[in-house]
Amino acid sequence: MRAYAAHGAATGVTEMSDKKTTRARTLRFDDVRVIALSMPDVEEVTAYGMPAFKAGKTRFVGEPVPRHDVEPNSIGVPITFEERARLLESRPDVYYLTEHFAPYPGVLVRLSNVTRAELREILSAAWHYAMEHQVAAKNTRRKASARRRRRA
Repeated sequence: MRAYAAHGAATGVTEMSDKKTTRARTLRFDDVRVIALSMPDVEEVTAYGMPAFKAGKTRFVGEPVPRHDVEPNSIGVPITFEERARLLESRPDVYYLTEHFAPYPGVLVRLSNVTRAELREILSAAWHYAMEHQVAAKNTRRKASARRRRRA
């Protein structure tokens, strides 16, 4: 390497680094599948003909139905409207929304613009959101059932 460096100095060629720069590959839905299935109480399902994942009984991530306004290699995750607004403003390169999805508490994610670690965080947050939603729905059903029993 020294001879090459000395030769490079004389010829104007710079020394090549021993370090390899590895470019992260673009994430795909298969990466979503691996991460999602590593989480507790998760199963793969089909929603609107597309692959999705449920935590317990609540869907927490899915591949959106192909539409003209949905970018390829995207996923949809549930999230509060407040959190969605924050994410859309802070990371418009990653998060986006279409007119179709605007009325729903969720956001679309461009897999091509996130790292595997970021994807894990996104899916973890969506999993927690789904589980909390599931518990809240269960408590609402219990209260309604108790009210019906008291009336009877």
